[in-house]
Amino acid sequence: MNGHHTKRVDGSQSQIGPIVANQVASGMTMEDAYVLLCDWHGKLVWKSTTAGKIQVGDFVWKNACSRSAEELKGAIARVITLSEPCTCEIENEWNEHFRVRMWPLNEPDVALCALAKRIPSELALLTDREKGCLRMLAAGKSTRDIAKELDIGLTTVHTHLRRAREKLDLASPEALVSYAARYFYVPPAPNDKILGVRKRSG
Repeated sequence: MNGHHTKRVDGSQSQIGPIVANQVASGMTMEDAYVLLCDWHGKLVWKSTTAGKIQVGDFVWKNACSRSAEELKGAIARVITLSEPCTCEIENEWNEHFRVRMWPLNEPDVALCALAKRIPSELALLTDREKGCLRMLAAGKSTRDIAKELDIGLTTVHTHLRRAREKLDLASPEALVSYAARYFYVPPAPNDKILGVRKRSG
């Protein structure tokens, strides 16, 4: 990891060492996905790539469109104050769409870890219920399990999946399963033992 990724905004050396940052990114980075570490104010302190328009020291919502910026600010506040994971979908000024999954870390210099994955703009066409079905499909649940968990009929589940496939212009149910696995799978949250993160004292 290059040294400039571990500098504080004021230029002093951060306490975020390469081991912690690399363990956060290990096994999580993928094509069109980025791992970000943010401080308690929502400023970027490390990222897994030198590419991208956001830089260390920037607020992570700097390049988001106005609606997404407010949503991202609220999500970050919830993660920090409630110490719970949160997921949101945002759009930047260049009409690129990302799904951002955030976890609390509670380090003195690092409040949260975020995995930002680029997603197709067509996902905005889906209803919340259709997205929910695809999320469960990505988790390996059968349509019968989805129906039971959502307390809806099996025919309704098939209708949601069919409409999602039509909106996404996918040729077959198999293509929908593959699509769901790529864009709706939620990785497990990193835990303190894996990250080597100390609980904040006090």
